[in-house]
Amino acid sequence: MKRKLLAMGLTLSITAGMLAGCGSAGTASGTSAQSTASASSGAAATDASVTKTSVGEYTEANPYELTFAYIEFYQQDDTERQAVQDELNKYMIPTYHIKVNFLPLQYSEYQSTIQLMISGGDALDVMPIYYTYASSWIGMNGIVDMTPYMSTDDGKKIISALGESNAYVGKMGNTLFGFPANKESVELGGLCMRADICDELGLTQKYGLTADGDEYTGKVYSWDVATEIFKEVKDKYPDMIPLYLQGNSSAMRRFAFFDELADQFGTLDWEADHDSTTVVNEFATDTYKNAVTRLAQWYDAGYIYKDAATDTQGSATMMKAGNTFSYPSAIKPGFLAEADAANGTKCYAMYFGNDVEGGYSTTNVSFFDTGIASNSKDPEMAFKFIAALYSDSKVMNLWQYGIEGTDYKIQDDGTAYYADGTDDTNYKYHQNSGWCMGNQFNSYVWNNGTKTADYWDKLQHHNDWAQYSPAYGFMWDSTNYQTQITALNNALSTYRPALETGSEGVANVESTLKQLNDALTAAGLDDVMKAKQEQLDAWIKTNGTAKTPDSNLEKIKSVSGVLTQ
Repeated sequence: MKRKLLAMGLTLSITAGMLAGCGSAGTASGTSAQSTASASSGAAATDASVTKTSVGEYTEANPYELTFAYIEFYQQDDTERQAVQDELNKYMIPTYHIKVNFLPLQYSEYQSTIQLMISGGDALDVMPIYYTYASSWIGMNGIVDMTPYMSTDDGKKIISALGESNAYVGKMGNTLFGFPANKESVELGGLCMRADICDELGLTQKYGLTADGDEYTGKVYSWDVATEIFKEVKDKYPDMIPLYLQGNSSAMRRFAFFDELADQFGTLDWEADHDSTTVVNEFATDTYKNAVTRLAQWYDAGYIYKDAATDTQGSATMMKAGNTFSYPSAIKPGFLAEADAANGTKCYAMYFGNDVEGGYSTTNVSFFDTGIASNSKDPEMAFKFIAALYSDSKVMNLWQYGIEGTDYKIQDDGTAYYADGTDDTNYKYHQNSGWCMGNQFNSYVWNNGTKTADYWDKLQHHNDWAQYSPAYGFMWDSTNYQTQITALNNALSTYRPALETGSEGVANVESTLKQLNDALTAAGLDDVMKAKQEQLDAWIKTNGTAKTPDSNLEKIKSVSGVLTQ
């Protein structure tokens, strides 16, 4: 059966892609939060026969019944999903005294369903929390604060998996609402380019491009180099679009990195000053103006698709059509194998940027978080299940890949792939969502022939190129400013597509920026920025600014600067 992507409308900066760290360094909010946790609070004490919590006692004969909500990004066979749930419970019930009930949700229904379940008091224990929903769900008392559980053995398992700073990054105010997935999160990217055109123009040899050259080594080029490449493409192939951009899917993080502080309305201008903690209007900065001016120059030169501001086809469609040379993307180890499959053509990757290092912010890491709904009848048992997702490889493998021998097999190198007779077109169960919840680094590497057994190590080390935002660990609480946020988003959506695809042209950049900023001011940006600065200042007073691990700084210093040719 044809596999169908169910998560329509979800835009990942893959950084997003699937991003998050394993580091243990940094001085974010973890220290103060952990020190307040009572050693006796939230401890679900387990021995071979009984698990005791402050709510009750559970045994193999009387397990805690837990509802586990998650986003199912790809279509699954209902019967096989039930079989996987049953197989998981054969392990969970005797080991943890927990019986798990899967609650798969499509992305399009995820927010509304969770919100209705919280409001209605429906059975719900563990759930994914997209960072932009955290403030409103906390405001409606829908999320359990997990701070008191962090000094328990289960809390220590999570800290061991994520590192101290990442374990506490999903914290807003005094509420530890969730844990990020263990993934790569640093903002590093550039261009995905057609390999055949690179070969014909001599770019392959000139820049040392290879079919598997997607691992970052500190070799990053100035966007001026991209301008030269686009000119070569346009001169040689006048009917080809050198760069594909799309107005409804912003690629600005490739051209200028800001710590968005959750919603972009009041940011830290990381490109101008890595250490600044002053909240500024991103759209009034020289950093933003310079980036959109460059795009406008490319547009005027014919390097960007003329209908970019309104086009809805997407980069894969345009690449498959054969009339597009490149598009901007986050890049990571393994990127090219995914790009080749999506684009229907061989591709090369080149890293471009303004710095050798990549930015690392709260929302890069805390993209989706795993938390506990206030509906849970026993949050201590829900926390125990979360700890298992981060520490017990059998739990993660069963949930992600299904039943060994039926849904997947272990290959000679220790990696996993579909069981004989199944593949991407006819599998019955395969989640592929370890980047969203849990600890994917504690599961098998999924290998379709493009990965190696050390793939998780490569992803973990991708984060070694990160320089932390000083506000890493801070989460802005916008609960009291939802009216302004809605108005600000409306104002931004009016002007952003044209600005961020260059479609206004250089002559109109100044006037369009003024119109945007006037609209943002009228929508209440000054009030939002003031409140955000006050919250950030209070957070820094308690926690101090985040520090980049020394090992990261040493790695960054070990390579030369941005290449200009």
